[in-house]
Amino acid sequence: MRKLVFADAHAHTSPEGLGAYKVASRFREHDGWFMALVMLPPWHYGVSLSPKSLVEGYSKAIEIFLGECSAAREAGIKVSCLAGFHPAEVDKLIGIGVKPEDVLALAEQVLEMEASLCRKGIIQGIGEVGRQHYKTMPERVAIVTSIMIKAFEYARDYDCLVHLHLENAGYVTVRTVNDLARLVGVPPHLVVFHHASLRVAEAAENNGYYTTLPGKKELLSRAFSKNIPIETLLIESDYIDDPKRPCVSSCPWEIIENELALMREGIVDEETLFRINVDNVVKYYGVEPP
Repeated sequence: MRKLVFADAHAHTSPEGLGAYKVASRFREHDGWFMALVMLPPWHYGVSLSPKSLVEGYSKAIEIFLGECSAAREAGIKVSCLAGFHPAEVDKLIGIGVKPEDVLALAEQVLEMEASLCRKGIIQGIGEVGRQHYKTMPERVAIVTSIMIKAFEYARDYDCLVHLHLENAGYVTVRTVNDLARLVGVPPHLVVFHHASLRVAEAAENNGYYTTLPGKKELLSRAFSKNIPIETLLIESDYIDDPKRPCVSSCPWEIIENELALMREGIVDEETLFRINVDNVVKYYGVEPP
């Protein structure tokens, strides 16, 4: 009989918090088998940024992130690692006085480093990139759109995965991204709409894209009650490992507890959870099953 095991399709860790080894170990104790670790902005790793040392700061952050991936693997779970340039980083850098054109140039340089790591198999994808989900200046949206297009180009050329951070506007969100992806020629099966709403998840699935749904009990309950398509559905914690904000948005082990609670309540069955946590993870991330 197959044992039900669990995956976290999008999470972050940092040595400034619990760190990957402790997070992954605790996740494994709850029957977790796989985590997708996604790089945080440099300041989450204690890396200071100044306009004169941006490239060095990002290089240090990538080094720390790779160490987190290694530590999670040492804890006994399978890991996929993705490094990107979060839309919030554009706002942060402009806020400390970096010119918009210099932010774009920096992002392109960082993406080039990350794409090289992906091409070599050191990381498995690029993320997060995308658009701000909050109000910002138009030129900043232009910058992040250019970054997203560049990430799509690397994904197309090197078979890298891409995790997208976006607004949750349902069909409009998916349609605008799909138009860009088609122009670039990136295959939909490489792309995840991260932290998706149910409307985004449904529109994304209709266009062949994967989504990571936050593992909140109420949201998962609504998803399963609506019989939302699960062929390209994954579940995430989006844990950020910040000691000042524990379990934001969820702790990895919490999403397991929520899934098990919904199964006990008869809202979802074991077969569905197995397909999401194992079959879909194997298909999207290309890892060997547990």
